[in-house]
Amino acid sequence: MSATADLSPRVVTAVRVRASKLKWLLIAQICVCVLPAMASIDFASADLGARYLVGSLLLLLSYHIVRRDRYQFLGLVIGVAPALGLMRATFFYDSVTFFLIAGTLLWAATARNELEFVWRDPIWKGLAFWCFFYWFFSFCETQDWHSNSRAIELFLAGAAVCLVSKRRSFLATALVGMAISVSAYAIAMLPYGVRLGEGELDDGVTIGNPALLGIPAAFIVLVAVTDRGRLFLMENNVFGRLIICLSAGEWLILSGSRGSWTITLFCMILVFAFSKSSRKSILIGICVVAVATVVVMSTDRGDKVSNVFDKTVDTNRSLANRTSGRSNMWAALPQIFETSPIWGWGAGSGRDIDYVYTHRHLELHSLYLQVIAETGLLGAIPLFVILIALLRRAVIHMRRYGEVIPLVGIVGFMFIGVSVTALDIVSGIYLGLAFMAREASPRFTGLEVWQAPAIENEIVLN
Repeated sequence: MSATADLSPRVVTAVRVRASKLKWLLIAQICVCVLPAMASIDFASADLGARYLVGSLLLLLSYHIVRRDRYQFLGLVIGVAPALGLMRATFFYDSVTFFLIAGTLLWAATARNELEFVWRDPIWKGLAFWCFFYWFFSFCETQDWHSNSRAIELFLAGAAVCLVSKRRSFLATALVGMAISVSAYAIAMLPYGVRLGEGELDDGVTIGNPALLGIPAAFIVLVAVTDRGRLFLMENNVFGRLIICLSAGEWLILSGSRGSWTITLFCMILVFAFSKSSRKSILIGICVVAVATVVVMSTDRGDKVSNVFDKTVDTNRSLANRTSGRSNMWAALPQIFETSPIWGWGAGSGRDIDYVYTHRHLELHSLYLQVIAETGLLGAIPLFVILIALLRRAVIHMRRYGEVIPLVGIVGFMFIGVSVTALDIVSGIYLGLAFMAREASPRFTGLEVWQAPAIENEIVLN
C-alpha cells in the first residue's frame, strides 16, 4: 500500500451555464477597425482606409489566434463584413476569403467536433461542394483566380454563423457590430453619389454600390423586428431595437437599392404573417421609420431617392431603363438556355454572354440568371435543390418551434439572388441564419451552455 496519497484536484469536463450578454470588448474591437477606416473616406483617402481596415484586422485576428479564441475571431469578421465588402475593391480583394479560411482553420484546431457537426449537415456539405466546383470550373474556363471566387465566401460565411451561434452572446455582438459597420459606411458616403452607398470621391476614385449598403441594412432591419430581436439579445430592450431599426431603415431607404427594398418588403410580410410576437415590433418600426423618412425626404438627399423611385415606377420609361438593363438579360435567357441547356456556356463566361445578347460587357445581375446561363441544368438543378431543402427545413423549424428567423434567412437570400449574384459574405450570413434551423431546439432563453474543464466537485453554474 502506498504511503502517500494524491491530493491534487482532478480536472474533468463540466457543463457551464450563464446568461448571454453582449461582448462589449468585441464591439470595441469592431469600432476600432471600422470607424477610422470609414472616416478616412472623407478626411484622407479610400485607399488609406482600406489598408487601415485590413491591417487592424490582421493585428486583432492574429492576437485571437495566439489566444485560440475562435469566437472572438469569427465574431469580429462577421461584425466588419459590410465595411470589408465596401473596401475590398480598393485593397486586398481576397481579404474576406482569407479571414474566413483562417477562422475555419482556427476552429478546426480548437474545436474540431463543432466543425464536424457543421460538416455532417448534408445541405451545407452540398452547398460547399457546389460553390467549390463552381469556382474551380470558372477558374479552369477563364484562367482567372478571381472568377466567381466569392462563391467560396458564401459557404464559409454560412458556416461561420453556425459556429458562432453556439454562443449566442458572440453572435448577437457580431450582428450589432454589423449594424455599427452599416451606419459607419452610410455616414461616410453621405456627401457622395445620387444613391447612398456609391459615389465618386474627391480624388476621382469611384467606390461602393447601393446594394453593398442596402442588403446588409435590410438584414439588420429584419433581425431587429423578427422574433422580437432575439438574435440581438434585445427581446426586452424595445428602445435598443428601435434605434437599430430606425438607423438601418433610413440607410436602406436612402440607398435607393430596389432589390434591397424588395427583400425587406417580402420578408416583413412573411414575419408579420407567421410571427404573432413580431407584429407589434414591425408596426412600431414602420411608424417610426416613416416619420423619420418624411423628415429626410425634405432634404437634398431625399430628393435624390425620390428621383430613383420615380424612375422605377415611371411607365413612360422603358422596362430596361427602369431595371438598369436587367430586363434585357432576363429576356435573352430563353435563347441563352436553348443554345446550351445541359452544360451552359461555361462557368465564368457571364460577361461574354451578356455581350453576345445585349451588346454590353457586364456581369449577369442575378444568381439564377448567371448559374443557368453559365452552367445550364448541370449547375442550376443542384442549386435549386439546396435552396428548396433549406426552405423546407426552415418551414419545419418554424412550425415546430415558432422561430421565424431561419425562414427569413433563406427567403431573404432567395430574393437577393433575383437582383444580384449573391455570392459574398453578407449573402452567406443570410444563409447562415437558415442553417441555424438544424439545431435540435431553438434557444428561446438568454442562456449559454457549453463544456469546459473544471475541478472535480466544483460548482460551475453561474
